[in-house]
Amino acid sequence: MSEFFYGIPNTEPFWTGLKTLHYVLVGLAGGMAVLAAILTLRQHPDRNRYLWLAGLFILLDMFVLWAGSSARWYFSQFWLFLSFEPRAPIWWGTWGLSSALASVGLILLKTWVPLLKRIPEMLLGTVMLVGGLVALAYPGIALVVNENRPVWNEMMLVIFPVTALLMVLAVAMLLGSAWARRWEVMAAAVTVALLVAYPLTLQGEAREHFMREGLLVYATAGVLVAVALVLFRNPRLAAGLGLAGAVGLRWMLVQVGQIQAPGL
Repeated sequence: MSEFFYGIPNTEPFWTGLKTLHYVLVGLAGGMAVLAAILTLRQHPDRNRYLWLAGLFILLDMFVLWAGSSARWYFSQFWLFLSFEPRAPIWWGTWGLSSALASVGLILLKTWVPLLKRIPEMLLGTVMLVGGLVALAYPGIALVVNENRPVWNEMMLVIFPVTALLMVLAVAMLLGSAWARRWEVMAAAVTVALLVAYPLTLQGEAREHFMREGLLVYATAGVLVAVALVLFRNPRLAAGLGLAGAVGLRWMLVQVGQIQAPGL
Protein backbone atom coordinates (compact mmCIF):
# COMPACT_ATOMS: atom_id res chain seq x y z
CA MET A 1 0.00 0.00 0.00
CA SER A 2 2.78 2.47 0.87
CA GLU A 3 4.21 2.57 -2.65
CA PHE A 4 0.86 3.81 -3.95
CA PHE A 5 0.79 6.62 -1.39
CA TYR A 6 4.41 7.72 -1.04
CA GLY A 7 5.91 6.76 -4.38
CA ILE A 8 9.59 5.91 -4.93
CA PRO A 9 11.98 8.02 -2.80
CA ASN A 10 14.10 10.72 -4.44
CA THR A 11 12.78 10.30 -7.96
CA GLU A 12 10.12 12.86 -8.87
CA PRO A 13 6.98 14.50 -7.44
CA PHE A 14 4.67 11.65 -6.52
CA TRP A 15 1.53 13.47 -5.36
CA THR A 16 -0.92 14.91 -7.88
CA GLY A 17 -2.90 18.09 -7.49
CA LEU A 18 -5.75 16.09 -5.95
CA LYS A 19 -3.48 14.63 -3.29
CA THR A 20 -2.17 18.11 -2.50
CA LEU A 21 -5.76 19.35 -2.31
CA HIS A 22 -6.36 16.59 0.23
CA TYR A 23 -3.75 18.17 2.49
CA VAL A 24 -5.81 21.36 2.47
CA LEU A 25 -9.21 19.69 2.84
CA VAL A 26 -8.15 17.35 5.63
CA GLY A 27 -7.33 20.43 7.70
CA LEU A 28 -10.82 21.79 7.12
CA ALA A 29 -12.37 18.37 7.76
CA GLY A 30 -10.48 17.59 10.95
CA GLY A 31 -10.62 21.14 12.23
CA MET A 32 -14.35 21.44 11.59
CA ALA A 33 -14.89 18.11 13.39
CA VAL A 34 -13.01 19.46 16.42
CA LEU A 35 -15.02 22.68 16.32
CA ALA A 36 -18.34 20.85 15.94
CA ALA A 37 -17.40 18.48 18.78
CA ILE A 38 -16.60 21.34 21.17
CA LEU A 39 -19.88 23.09 20.30
CA THR A 40 -21.74 19.79 20.78
CA LEU A 41 -20.16 19.12 24.17
CA ARG A 42 -21.08 22.65 25.24
CA GLN A 43 -24.58 22.37 23.74
CA HIS A 44 -23.96 25.58 21.80
CA PRO A 45 -26.88 26.77 19.62
CA ASP A 46 -24.58 26.92 16.56
CA ARG A 47 -23.65 23.25 16.78
CA ASN A 48 -25.96 21.90 14.04
CA ARG A 49 -24.54 24.27 11.44
CA TYR A 50 -21.01 23.10 12.19
CA LEU A 51 -22.01 19.45 12.38
CA TRP A 52 -23.29 19.69 8.81
CA LEU A 53 -20.12 21.51 7.72
CA ALA A 54 -17.91 18.91 9.40
CA GLY A 55 -19.76 16.09 7.65
CA LEU A 56 -19.56 17.79 4.27
CA PHE A 57 -15.84 18.59 4.55
CA ILE A 58 -15.03 15.05 5.70
CA LEU A 59 -16.97 13.50 2.82
CA LEU A 60 -15.37 15.86 0.31
CA ASP A 61 -11.87 15.20 1.64
CA MET A 62 -12.31 11.43 1.62
CA PHE A 63 -13.62 11.56 -1.95
CA VAL A 64 -10.66 13.69 -3.10
CA LEU A 65 -8.21 11.34 -1.34
CA TRP A 66 -9.81 8.36 -3.05
CA ALA A 67 -10.00 10.03 -6.47
CA GLY A 68 -6.36 11.14 -6.31
CA SER A 69 -5.00 7.70 -5.47
CA SER A 70 -3.47 5.50 -8.17
CA ALA A 71 -4.77 2.57 -6.11
CA ARG A 72 -8.38 3.73 -5.93
CA TRP A 73 -9.67 0.58 -7.62
CA TYR A 74 -7.52 -1.73 -5.48
CA PHE A 75 -8.76 -3.48 -2.37
CA SER A 76 -5.81 -1.97 -0.48
CA GLN A 77 -7.78 1.29 -0.25
CA PHE A 78 -10.65 -0.42 1.57
CA TRP A 79 -8.29 -2.54 3.66
CA LEU A 80 -7.49 0.59 5.68
CA PHE A 81 -10.88 0.20 7.34
CA LEU A 82 -10.27 -3.46 8.21
CA SER A 83 -6.60 -3.43 9.17
CA PHE A 84 -4.58 -2.48 12.22
CA GLU A 85 -1.58 -0.49 10.96
CA PRO A 86 -0.69 2.10 13.64
CA ARG A 87 2.72 2.67 11.98
CA ALA A 88 0.98 4.06 8.87
CA PRO A 89 -0.08 7.73 9.22
CA ILE A 90 -2.79 7.32 6.59
CA TRP A 91 -4.36 4.59 8.73
CA TRP A 92 -4.69 7.07 11.60
CA GLY A 93 -6.08 9.73 9.26
CA THR A 94 -8.61 7.34 7.75
CA TRP A 95 -9.93 6.13 11.09
CA GLY A 96 -9.87 9.62 12.61
CA LEU A 97 -12.04 11.04 9.83
CA SER A 98 -14.28 7.97 9.73
CA SER A 99 -15.00 8.00 13.46
CA ALA A 100 -15.70 11.74 13.38
CA LEU A 101 -18.03 11.29 10.39
CA ALA A 102 -19.89 8.45 12.12
CA SER A 103 -20.40 10.59 15.22
CA VAL A 104 -21.65 13.51 13.13
CA GLY A 105 -24.10 11.26 11.30
CA LEU A 106 -25.47 9.69 14.48
CA ILE A 107 -26.06 13.06 16.13
CA LEU A 108 -27.82 14.50 13.08
CA LEU A 109 -29.94 11.36 12.62
CA LYS A 110 -31.27 11.58 16.18
CA THR A 111 -33.94 13.97 14.92
CA TRP A 112 -35.44 11.28 12.67
CA VAL A 113 -34.45 8.03 14.42
CA PRO A 114 -35.78 7.97 18.01
CA LEU A 115 -33.77 4.84 18.83
CA LEU A 116 -30.53 6.79 18.41
CA LYS A 117 -31.53 9.16 21.20
CA ARG A 118 -30.42 6.47 23.65
CA ILE A 119 -26.79 7.10 22.64
CA PRO A 120 -25.35 9.77 24.98
CA GLU A 121 -24.50 12.88 23.02
CA MET A 122 -21.52 13.48 25.28
CA LEU A 123 -20.09 10.15 24.12
CA LEU A 124 -20.59 10.98 20.45
CA GLY A 125 -19.12 14.43 20.94
CA THR A 126 -16.05 12.95 22.63
CA VAL A 127 -15.51 10.41 19.84
CA MET A 128 -15.87 13.22 17.29
CA LEU A 129 -13.36 15.35 19.18
CA VAL A 130 -10.77 12.57 19.35
CA GLY A 131 -11.29 11.68 15.67
CA GLY A 132 -10.96 15.32 14.67
CA LEU A 133 -7.75 15.76 16.68
CA VAL A 134 -6.27 12.66 15.03
CA ALA A 135 -7.20 14.07 11.62
CA LEU A 136 -5.52 17.38 12.55
CA ALA A 137 -2.30 15.61 13.52
CA TYR A 138 -2.22 13.15 10.60
CA PRO A 139 -0.97 15.45 7.76
CA GLY A 140 2.12 16.58 9.65
CA ILE A 141 2.96 13.01 10.65
CA ALA A 142 2.43 11.77 7.08
CA LEU A 143 4.98 14.32 5.82
CA VAL A 144 7.58 13.91 8.56
CA VAL A 145 7.87 10.13 8.05
CA ASN A 146 9.38 10.88 4.62
CA GLU A 147 12.89 11.27 6.04
CA ASN A 148 14.41 11.65 2.59
CA ARG A 149 12.44 14.88 2.11
CA PRO A 150 14.27 17.27 4.48
CA VAL A 151 11.96 20.22 3.81
CA TRP A 152 9.32 18.20 5.67
CA ASN A 153 10.95 18.39 9.09
CA GLU A 154 9.43 18.19 12.58
CA MET A 155 7.91 21.68 12.21
CA MET A 156 5.21 20.08 10.05
CA LEU A 157 3.84 18.49 13.23
CA VAL A 158 2.92 21.97 14.48
CA ILE A 159 2.38 23.99 11.31
CA PHE A 160 -0.34 21.75 9.88
CA PRO A 161 -2.60 21.54 12.97
CA VAL A 162 -2.29 25.28 13.65
CA THR A 163 -3.06 26.29 10.06
CA ALA A 164 -6.02 23.90 10.08
CA LEU A 165 -7.46 25.71 13.10
CA LEU A 166 -6.74 29.02 11.37
CA MET A 167 -8.78 27.87 8.36
CA VAL A 168 -11.82 26.57 10.25
CA LEU A 169 -11.97 29.59 12.55
CA ALA A 170 -11.79 31.81 9.45
CA VAL A 171 -14.75 29.92 7.99
CA ALA A 172 -16.62 30.42 11.27
CA MET A 173 -15.93 34.17 11.13
CA LEU A 174 -17.09 34.35 7.52
CA LEU A 175 -20.33 32.71 8.68
CA GLY A 176 -20.79 35.42 11.28
CA SER A 177 -19.88 33.49 14.44
CA ALA A 178 -18.54 36.27 16.64
CA TRP A 179 -17.16 33.83 19.23
CA ALA A 180 -14.53 32.65 16.71
CA ARG A 181 -12.76 36.01 16.51
CA ARG A 182 -10.64 35.73 19.67
CA TRP A 183 -9.45 32.23 18.76
CA GLU A 184 -8.74 33.24 15.17
CA VAL A 185 -6.48 36.05 16.41
CA MET A 186 -4.56 33.54 18.53
CA ALA A 187 -4.27 31.05 15.65
CA ALA A 188 -3.04 33.78 13.30
CA ALA A 189 -0.44 34.99 15.82
CA VAL A 190 0.91 31.47 16.35
CA THR A 191 0.98 30.89 12.58
CA VAL A 192 3.04 34.04 12.01
CA ALA A 193 5.49 32.96 14.71
CA LEU A 194 5.81 29.52 13.09
CA LEU A 195 6.35 31.05 9.65
CA VAL A 196 9.24 33.12 11.02
CA ALA A 197 10.79 30.14 12.82
CA TYR A 198 10.43 27.43 10.17
CA PRO A 199 13.07 28.60 7.61
CA LEU A 200 15.60 28.78 10.45
CA THR A 201 15.20 25.03 11.01
CA LEU A 202 16.28 24.17 7.45
CA GLN A 203 19.92 23.56 6.66
CA GLY A 204 22.20 23.23 3.65
CA GLU A 205 20.67 22.20 0.36
CA ALA A 206 17.22 21.87 1.93
CA ARG A 207 17.23 25.58 2.77
CA GLU A 208 18.53 26.51 -0.69
CA HIS A 209 15.86 24.36 -2.32
CA PHE A 210 13.12 25.90 -0.18
CA MET A 211 14.30 29.46 -0.83
CA ARG A 212 14.51 28.87 -4.57
CA GLU A 213 11.27 26.95 -5.10
CA GLY A 214 8.90 28.11 -2.37
CA LEU A 215 9.96 31.42 -0.87
CA LEU A 216 7.67 33.62 -2.96
CA VAL A 217 4.49 31.70 -2.09
CA TYR A 218 5.66 31.23 1.49
CA ALA A 219 6.28 34.95 1.96
CA THR A 220 2.97 35.84 0.32
CA ALA A 221 1.10 33.46 2.61
CA GLY A 222 2.91 34.90 5.61
CA VAL A 223 2.03 38.47 4.62
CA LEU A 224 -1.64 37.54 4.20
CA VAL A 225 -1.80 36.02 7.67
CA ALA A 226 0.13 38.94 9.20
CA VAL A 227 -2.17 41.50 7.57
CA ALA A 228 -5.17 39.50 8.78
CA LEU A 229 -3.76 39.73 12.30
CA VAL A 230 -3.64 43.51 12.02
CA LEU A 231 -7.08 43.92 10.41
CA PHE A 232 -9.23 41.98 12.87
CA ARG A 233 -11.47 45.01 13.37
CA ASN A 234 -12.81 43.98 9.97
CA PRO A 235 -13.57 40.32 10.79
CA ARG A 236 -14.67 39.12 7.36
CA LEU A 237 -11.71 40.67 5.54
CA ALA A 238 -9.31 39.34 8.15
CA ALA A 239 -10.89 35.90 7.95
CA GLY A 240 -10.63 35.83 4.16
CA LEU A 241 -6.96 36.82 4.24
CA GLY A 242 -6.16 34.31 6.97
CA LEU A 243 -7.94 31.53 5.12
CA ALA A 244 -6.13 32.33 1.85
CA GLY A 245 -2.77 32.47 3.62
CA ALA A 246 -3.28 29.13 5.38
CA VAL A 247 -4.44 27.39 2.19
CA GLY A 248 -1.49 28.77 0.20
CA LEU A 249 0.97 27.76 2.89
CA ARG A 250 -0.26 24.17 3.14
CA TRP A 251 -0.35 23.78 -0.64
CA MET A 252 3.17 25.16 -1.05
CA LEU A 253 4.72 23.01 1.69
CA VAL A 254 3.32 19.83 0.17
CA GLN A 255 4.34 20.73 -3.38
CA VAL A 256 7.82 22.07 -2.63
CA GLY A 257 8.62 19.41 -0.05
CA GLN A 258 8.21 16.52 -2.50
CA ILE A 259 10.28 18.10 -5.28
CA GLN A 260 13.90 17.27 -4.60
CA ALA A 261 16.80 19.46 -5.66
CA PRO A 262 20.02 17.68 -6.72
CA GLY A 263 21.74 16.16 -3.74
CA LEU A 264 18.68 15.98 -1.52
